[in-house]
Amino acid sequence: MARSPLLVLAALGVMLAPAAGDAGDLFTGVQIDDKSQYFGYLGVRAPLLLTSGGPDLFVQAMTAGLGYSFTSNGRLLDANVQFVVPSLGITQTVGRWTFSALAGPQLRRIEEERLNGPASIDHQIGAYGQVEAFYWHEKGSLHAIGSYADLDHFFWSRLRGKLLAYRSQSRCCSAYVGWDIVGMGNAEFRAVQTGPLVEVPIRKVFVLLRGGYQNSTSFRSGGYGGVELYVPF
Repeated sequence: MARSPLLVLAALGVMLAPAAGDAGDLFTGVQIDDKSQYFGYLGVRAPLLLTSGGPDLFVQAMTAGLGYSFTSNGRLLDANVQFVVPSLGITQTVGRWTFSALAGPQLRRIEEERLNGPASIDHQIGAYGQVEAFYWHEKGSLHAIGSYADLDHFFWSRLRGKLLAYRSQSRCCSAYVGWDIVGMGNAEFRAVQTGPLVEVPIRKVFVLLRGGYQNSTSFRSGGYGGVELYVPF
């Protein structure tokens, strides 16, 4: 049986960490590719212990769902995955840089169609870890992330840069433009995603549109697109 869910599952990592903001963050989004594989997510990060000069402790919880297709005996079947990742993290600000690390369990439910018989359902528990570096300036930002999930022995990384393209004199709406570069894989799979993005802050809500091209070693390459919402509090 040849499967193609890993690119979609790994792409979820694109959304797992919000940009550094105020004390807490609410983040959500959805992405779909040209093979109709998709995912959506919702997460929150909140301070747990704030100290003078840092480092600070925080908690984060994220839930997500994704749909993908795989081939079995020449027939295309559907599958979906839901998972929850509660985690504990530490963060330190140095000048305009913010460095963070978090870790926690990943609880995963996988449902797959079968050729003859009812769908199979599998529950898994594993470990998840992530590190981040975020640079902020009023004219732009740079965000680097790396993560590892032991259920698939899967590594994921992203570098995202944004520059101020238009500054509004009112509270709405300035605009930032930028670029994403994402690499991911394990012993059986490698993929790269890259493409432009546009972000517009509307009061305290940051709306980001992104898209581009993905190249994979496991199945046909193609395009993707998505939207992200981020709210600091």
